[in-house]
Amino acid sequence: MENYYAKAVSPFGMEFEIPVTEEGMLQISSALKVKSLETNALQVFCRNNELLTLIAPHAISVGCNKNKLTALHLENAESVHCGENKITELYAPKATVVKCYINQLTELRLDSAVEIECYGNNDLKAIYAPNLRKIDRFEDLVQTEDFASRKEIDITLKNHFDRRNPEGYTTETFAFEIALDLDKPRTIDNVAFAISIYDPAVQFEVYLMKRNDAFDLNDKIAFPLEVDKSMRFACSVPIRSYETGTKNLLDIIREMPESERVYEREFHIDVTCYLETQNTQDKSFTKTFEIDNPFAGRYQWDTDTFTEPAIMEQDAKFLSEALTKVTDDLEAALLELFEEHKDEIAEIAESVDGISYDILPHERYAAVSFRTTKDEEKYSPADWEHYSLLEYRNCRSEKFKVVSKRLFQLFFEIQASSDDFEDIEAVINDLLLTAIAKAVIRPSVAEKLRDCGISNAPILTDTFDTTVEYIVSLSEYGEEPFNYCESVISNTETKPVDKRIRLDQF
Repeated sequence: MENYYAKAVSPFGMEFEIPVTEEGMLQISSALKVKSLETNALQVFCRNNELLTLIAPHAISVGCNKNKLTALHLENAESVHCGENKITELYAPKATVVKCYINQLTELRLDSAVEIECYGNNDLKAIYAPNLRKIDRFEDLVQTEDFASRKEIDITLKNHFDRRNPEGYTTETFAFEIALDLDKPRTIDNVAFAISIYDPAVQFEVYLMKRNDAFDLNDKIAFPLEVDKSMRFACSVPIRSYETGTKNLLDIIREMPESERVYEREFHIDVTCYLETQNTQDKSFTKTFEIDNPFAGRYQWDTDTFTEPAIMEQDAKFLSEALTKVTDDLEAALLELFEEHKDEIAEIAESVDGISYDILPHERYAAVSFRTTKDEEKYSPADWEHYSLLEYRNCRSEKFKVVSKRLFQLFFEIQASSDDFEDIEAVINDLLLTAIAKAVIRPSVAEKLRDCGISNAPILTDTFDTTVEYIVSLSEYGEEPFNYCESVISNTETKPVDKRIRLDQF
């Protein structure tokens, strides 16, 4: 077994050694400050650090974003992430994917690169990359024959990953289709893969497959394989976390740090395919696939837990249809709720002068609070004596429990499925609370309250008596809050008037 080592020097000149895993992986925490590093590790990751010098002649994969490197020589690296340094010279002849954005490069020579990210190198004028397929900045570079190369290898991911229907994430295999269009005939002795999943900033990475792992190739493909024309073949690649041994992709994402699952809307999967030969240099190609984070929008701040990914039936653009059903269902739930708790309501009915429907999906909270003439704070339900008299978690109405949870789920599904939720959150809240208010002021609900002893509960007709105030609001404290019931009542009361007024008569 290879004896891996890593010798480091701190910014203060102290020399020390850093352990390397048996598989040859070296990960250096940003808390461990390193000025220079020499290692024979196969995978080297040192991000957000003080690194000035890196010597890693055997490294196949290198991630050193956000350091102080000025030059980087990586003879065997196939994947290089060195963004946000001070690099003026980069040598990586075998690298297929190079991300060297925000540096000080003036030219790039990358013989094997098929994908390059090099934005933020303001003086970059020349790039030699005969195998280039994708580049992030191309506007001010003259397209020459160095960029017009054929795509000899391509990878298609057949799995379907959709956070609105996360069943696809439970897979234990990746299904790939490999397309070959080589520049000259070649005998391939083996096909191998290296796969990892990471966040877009490459602050966290999990390896799912390494080059020497076995997988199932198409039964029609046998090695050695003579490739003298364009061809395609399918293969099934097993998924396994090299950190925990977990095989299910959903479980692997679940094991990521909480910050990754809370804040990242997507993850990247790097797939490197190697065409291995005995007599000629191996060919490799790396492709990055972007997949949604199935846990995005599912973190519950009140319970400090995640809800499990499930099928999302609603989206922001379908909110109108969803809310129509919310109003009808909530009306039925309130009727059952008041009937089941008729005795409790009757005990305080004579003194009730306000009812607050505290249904707040964003806080996963639903309750009905009753204000009496004894309560001093008019618009602070939490200070009322009968605050949360009827609360969804301990009430006797199954309908109210079900509808409440459905509202919570609807809110978080909208949050998870919308790419700009922060921009539309106020609109979502307005629509949700308006739908709730429409249920609250329906005549059937008022009649049920009267049946429970609140004889002056107002019934909405062309006019509305506010002896007992109905309240639906986001705010509990401070000045008089915006009451969605008043908004709905005002809109309803003006409709009959509108029908009688003929503006063309004036």
